[in-house]
Amino acid sequence: MKEKKFLIPHCNECNEMFFYPRVVCPHCGGTNIEFQDHNGKGEIYSYSIVEKSFIQGFEKEVPYTVALVQLEGGKARMMTNIIECEPEKVEIGMPVEIHFQDVTDEIALPHFKPMKGGR
Repeated sequence: MKEKKFLIPHCNECNEMFFYPRVVCPHCGGTNIEFQDHNGKGEIYSYSIVEKSFIQGFEKEVPYTVALVQLEGGKARMMTNIIECEPEKVEIGMPVEIHFQDVTDEIALPHFKPMKGGR
């Protein structure tokens, strides 16, 4: 059963979070790492609009926005899709929040959508 919790690796040696998960902290080289709950909020650091699908079966998905989201509370950035927002309305610095999209009964993928009312 999917819990829809947003867990981010956190280094207990330098107190920084990071993404993608790995066994060594990219900030200090520490190995005392644990996953901690994150509030799922951030802002768009950079983005790209995909307008052409080169993979068969995804033609109906375009256009869509792929963004690098700066997660709130640290240096971690996460590559993700921006949903529930027209690509031409996406902006750098836009506040976003996590939204889990069900894929199967056991799997939900994290995407981000604009925050209602900003921060």
